[in-house]
Amino acid sequence: MSTLSLRTELSELIAKEKNASLLEVLKDILSGGSKNALLKAKLTSRALKAEEDLAAGRVLSTAQVRARLASRKKK
Repeated sequence: MSTLSLRTELSELIAKEKNASLLEVLKDILSGGSKNALLKAKLTSRALKAEEDLAAGRVLSTAQVRARLASRKKK
């Protein structure tokens, strides 16, 4: 992907984005702001995905989580 097409795609994605906190993180990253901006971006992305999962009903019961943890300990 060329630089021009990448810039165009990013501009379009940013124009469509409604999440103000995500836009703030992008601003920090692009302006060379906080050293923790990348970490903040990753955490924000994970939080947004978690919210989508909750809204879509992709959740586990406590028993299911405990069973998964127990199976991982055995490995």
